[in-house]
Amino acid sequence: MKIHTVIYIASAAFAVLAISSCTHLDEGGSASGNGSSTDNPPVEEPGKEAPVFSEFSLSSSSGSIKSLSTDIGDGHVSVQYAYGGDISSLKATFSTDAAEVSVGGKRQVSGITVNDFSQPVRYVLVSEEGVSAEYTVSVRFASDVPVVYVTTPGKATIDSKENWLAGASINICNLDGQVDSLGATSIRGRGNSTWGYPKKPYNLKLETKQKVLGMSKHKRWCLLANWMDRTMLRNVVAFEISRRTKSLEWTPDGRFVDLVLNGKHQGAYYLCEHVKIDNNRVNITEMTSSDIDGENVTGGYLLELDSYYDEVNKFRSRYRYLPVMFKDPDEDVLVKQQFEYMQNYFNQAEAYIFSGYVPDSRYMDYIDTDSFIDWWFVYELSGNTEPKHPKSSFMNKDRGGKLKAGPVWDFDWGTFVPSSASFLDSNTIWYEGLFRDPAFVRRVKEKWAESRDDFKGIPDFIDSQAAMYEESARKNGDMWKINIVVNCDESMEWRQAVERMKTSYCSRFEYLDKAIPAL
Repeated sequence: MKIHTVIYIASAAFAVLAISSCTHLDEGGSASGNGSSTDNPPVEEPGKEAPVFSEFSLSSSSGSIKSLSTDIGDGHVSVQYAYGGDISSLKATFSTDAAEVSVGGKRQVSGITVNDFSQPVRYVLVSEEGVSAEYTVSVRFASDVPVVYVTTPGKATIDSKENWLAGASINICNLDGQVDSLGATSIRGRGNSTWGYPKKPYNLKLETKQKVLGMSKHKRWCLLANWMDRTMLRNVVAFEISRRTKSLEWTPDGRFVDLVLNGKHQGAYYLCEHVKIDNNRVNITEMTSSDIDGENVTGGYLLELDSYYDEVNKFRSRYRYLPVMFKDPDEDVLVKQQFEYMQNYFNQAEAYIFSGYVPDSRYMDYIDTDSFIDWWFVYELSGNTEPKHPKSSFMNKDRGGKLKAGPVWDFDWGTFVPSSASFLDSNTIWYEGLFRDPAFVRRVKEKWAESRDDFKGIPDFIDSQAAMYEESARKNGDMWKINIVVNCDESMEWRQAVERMKTSYCSRFEYLDKAIPAL
């Protein structure tokens, strides 16, 4: 006897992953949602067919919102739900040849039973002959991006960017319907001004280092909201410019995703690597508190120049009064000898750069000039004037090495917009002094000639990214209206904003391509 049932979940795109042998889920079933490990389906008997879903859809408890589309493949079902919907209480309508359907040991009635889809939900199907199959059902909102599900304990609100909320669960539904369980995570808010915006950014800290969406293993990740960026592309394009330089050794990698937080879809986010010292990130020596003399005290250090000046360990530089903060080693590791070494090193480099109208050439013993030039290229090409404050301006120094610029960070404010025909950052941080050195200027010209063809290809990169993420970006713009003027494209249609971004970049490139050789 066949049972025919149909499931509607209102407000989410939904992916069901059939898994008779779901090895991509962990044994503890942490990606199982309401289908906990208390379900113990019978062992499939040889020669007998496993039951399947032939139809599956979702709707809100009241039935007022229904899923937009369903794609049932071999072992998975993908259901697309209304963008921005709440999926914490949805009912499924399904058709199946199974004699029994259950979730977490609870019998499911098509069109009646309500489940919480804040995390992927595992369905167990059993035929009359006792053959079983498992489906992990996940909700999707746009066809072009993975979905990240984060659920906090008791669905507690994340209301702090200082204090971690521990014990949250995190799963990712890939485009092919497979679910990656990342286990437990801690989450908190992030950003300075961005934390005050309607669409919140977050930091994630996994319990163990893991690869996420093909990116290198790590515990720490960022969910950038990009609320003020109509294109949603500013950070990813700036990061690509950085990757095309010759001497910036690491640039954050990232992926566009849709975020579901405690059952509520939050829109499009950029899940990216956190700026940290690590073999897979800023690859310099990770210090301990005992590294206090000789070669050991010379690195590695990760510094951030930022006018918010809100880290525990910080100093103002002696000659330029720059706000310098220690990101690594952090306050639990950094000791007096390390602080004083890096402070003296920074001040000595600055003293040589500003020793007179023309810098003392000994500054070259202290800083890696190629990295400072490439860093400047990225900020000039993107039109980022944050170094003027300065804000989000990183430097790093490895053990026994020179101070380097980078990595680059934070490009959603006032970038890729029409700008004046002038250099924007040539008098920021140390560049005012550096550009007075003929040797530095010569090297700027040489490096521009080496990289200009790579930079020239950025408009094609913008087109490729826009094509991949258009659906999610457009829907996000409808969901999150921008009520401040930052980039002056806030009221534009999304494609128009992307074209403006591309045109602005081309104009900026053309200006620099004439101005740099003429220095």
